[in-house]
Amino acid sequence: MNKIKIYGFGALFASCFIFTSCEHFLGEAPDERLTINTLEKVNQTLTSAYQNSRGYRFTHFCTDDVTLTEGVYDTDPIIEDLYSWSQNFQEQTHQDSPSEYWRVSYASIAAVNHALEAMKGIHIDEVDRGKAAAIEGEALIMRSYCHFMLLNLFCKSYDSQTASTDLGIPYVTEPERELEVNYERGTVEDAYKQAESDLEEGIRLLEANSQYFKTNKYHFTFPTVYLYASRFYTFRNRDSKDVAQAISFAEKSIKAFGGVNVMRPWKDYASDDQGPIDVNQEEVGMVQNSYSWHSFNWIYQSTLGISGKQWARNPLRFSDNRIVYSYKRSGDIFVPAFYFVYDTTTGAEASAIDLFPIAEAVLNAAEGYARSDQPDLAIKYIGYLERTVYSNFNAAKLTIENLKAAWSTEDTKEALIQTVLFERRLQFLFKGMRWFDIRRYQLEVEHLLKDGTTIKLSQQVPDRTFQIPNYAIAAGMQPNN
Repeated sequence: MNKIKIYGFGALFASCFIFTSCEHFLGEAPDERLTINTLEKVNQTLTSAYQNSRGYRFTHFCTDDVTLTEGVYDTDPIIEDLYSWSQNFQEQTHQDSPSEYWRVSYASIAAVNHALEAMKGIHIDEVDRGKAAAIEGEALIMRSYCHFMLLNLFCKSYDSQTASTDLGIPYVTEPERELEVNYERGTVEDAYKQAESDLEEGIRLLEANSQYFKTNKYHFTFPTVYLYASRFYTFRNRDSKDVAQAISFAEKSIKAFGGVNVMRPWKDYASDDQGPIDVNQEEVGMVQNSYSWHSFNWIYQSTLGISGKQWARNPLRFSDNRIVYSYKRSGDIFVPAFYFVYDTTTGAEASAIDLFPIAEAVLNAAEGYARSDQPDLAIKYIGYLERTVYSNFNAAKLTIENLKAAWSTEDTKEALIQTVLFERRLQFLFKGMRWFDIRRYQLEVEHLLKDGTTIKLSQQVPDRTFQIPNYAIAAGMQPNN
């Protein structure tokens, strides 16, 4: 195991603790920082763990959805680093950087751990025990999710052959009681096991105390807890049991959302000021006000060329409302119309994201059915999505034979997986999810540079991981190879 000695959070997390200034945090004993002595304060502490201004949409610039634009010259070091997979973002603290995501994720984990620790010292009356159990369940889900996302950004994708030796991330389950703490980076297998344990116990507690669980769409809810579980098993994909779990939780999520019919046709967003992040709509899972630079006129961006040559070439050549409804920035920059929400109060464009939309549950189910050799069910779930996004969708054309012809393959599973990946790419444009599919399936990406040359992802970063932040390495943590 690789141990690292850190002080406070200064070296590993390089973060001011979520409740106090950094100077104040390092200047007094940890148990004097905050008194959490009621369930309400525990709940407030847990609420603070939700990352409401930082997300993983920076991964958009690493994908095949971005290229060199025409007639645009603005750039920024973080954009250059992400686009070229240079690893220099280790030095960066920009809001759209991997290092910042690392910082806020561990700050969230710290808040969760303090909430869980505080609950042990609070006298809970019989009448409040169900509420306390639900709070604990949500906290465990949040801790699992934060570690899971860190794993899928800074570590190799799960591989059952190498996971027991691949470097993981510190899985932190206790609040710091001393300013000097030893952490182990551990392995990918270790971290997945701990994340799964938290996930399972969290679900158990929430299901046993369901009447006390929130329905606030800025927090986890039953649809999104089940959807996170489906994502967990979809990404790990260790064996047939994981595939079955991915399907089962996707189905539970869809049912908790209200069924596939709550998905609105894409064109309906045009008459809704909040578009796909309208919390009053059943299809919306968890909204995060995540800031992003995607809309700026950067030299590397999504373009009309990518839209016309890649996104528009869906397998059955239907007309795709996801890209028909769009607008153009400077040069040939292309932006999906409903990526932004018009703020009628300020007159500005607001950027937010649904971290767990029902569409992901539908596509996870389709992917699981494809993996488990149930092609008819995979087709069924692909159709549930496609009927909402293609203006001229024709279910009679959505057949295995037509998909095999479209993808030039005789392999049924290959044709279905390719279709699912295509739909995931379009459904989650600009949301950062494409990067995880590139990792999971080891997809190739080529980026055109300003000098006319191209670079390949497989040659730059074969394992498709972000390097851990420099402040963690400087403190003694082993970097990725």
